[in-house]
Amino acid sequence: MSNLLIQNATMLLPETTVVGDLLIENGIISAIQPGGGLVANDDVRTIDATGLHLLPGLIDPQVHFRDPGQPEKEDLYTGSCAAASGGITSFLDMPNNVPSQTTLQSMHEKIATGNRRCVTNFGFFIGATESNVDELKKAVGSPESPIAIPGICGIKIFMGSSTGDLLVNDSDALHEIFTNTAGLIAVHAEDETRMDERKKLIEGRTDMAAHAEWRDDETAMIATKRAVAYAQETGHRLHVLHLTSGIEADWLNGITSLHGNGEDAHITTEVLPQHLTYDERDVERLGTRLKMNPPIRYQKDKQTLWNRLHDGTIACIATDHAPHTLESKAKGFPAAP
Repeated sequence: MSNLLIQNATMLLPETTVVGDLLIENGIISAIQPGGGLVANDDVRTIDATGLHLLPGLIDPQVHFRDPGQPEKEDLYTGSCAAASGGITSFLDMPNNVPSQTTLQSMHEKIATGNRRCVTNFGFFIGATESNVDELKKAVGSPESPIAIPGICGIKIFMGSSTGDLLVNDSDALHEIFTNTAGLIAVHAEDETRMDERKKLIEGRTDMAAHAEWRDDETAMIATKRAVAYAQETGHRLHVLHLTSGIEADWLNGITSLHGNGEDAHITTEVLPQHLTYDERDVERLGTRLKMNPPIRYQKDKQTLWNRLHDGTIACIATDHAPHTLESKAKGFPAAP
């Protein structure tokens, strides 16, 4: 129904939170009344939202909807339906599909699928490799000549291997991408070299605690510092994905901001609900259900992430929604994704 009156809701407005009424006419918000008192016409459906919160449609800045290539896990239709059911009206989807989305042609095909199948707004990241800077420039342009193609929201760089076949660890390749492309770069910040060196430390282990010991906080810290250095050198817009460690969050305080200052690089970061709520005790209890990259860490990290979310160092919350089948999750560590 296009005409709707929501009464007595706890409304989250741009600068405050108030209890009141909100009127929608012909699908558009026409009135917001703090304190209530709006009266509905006969053709207006009324909802009493006493005790409930009313928010604008939310944006999830990081999801993995597995489309194309893995429909047994999810696709753009089912993923966007699930998002809408939870109040997410816009999402930004990552490129580690099957095949990986690393060319402008593949992005056009994915956007066409999104236009047909998505029930919400969407944006798609193009994936970086160590040899596709020309394709990246076709998608987002160069610093001198930026391009804004509807449906393409930026470049995703995996600095450490995770799922899929996307990895950019070479310094020259990273520098070339930051120097020669426009728009937003979002990074999965784990240092591949350190992970390679530390993998021998967990050889033969099948307990999930090994995951966070292998991909430790210093592994994340090295890559985050590296990405920030490239962004500051080139002035490139940077978003550090799924912050997990307290040392990263503390180090980024004073660096990240919702608004860039003058010629300074505009750098932001995010945190996930799972890293705000789970810690090593939950990993022991739930096992590979909580296997993810970067990993669930420790109680001290969780508290620091909350502190830095409260003080604005961390700009937003994302889900990093990335479904796997129960069958694959049941394989145990380290085989489970």
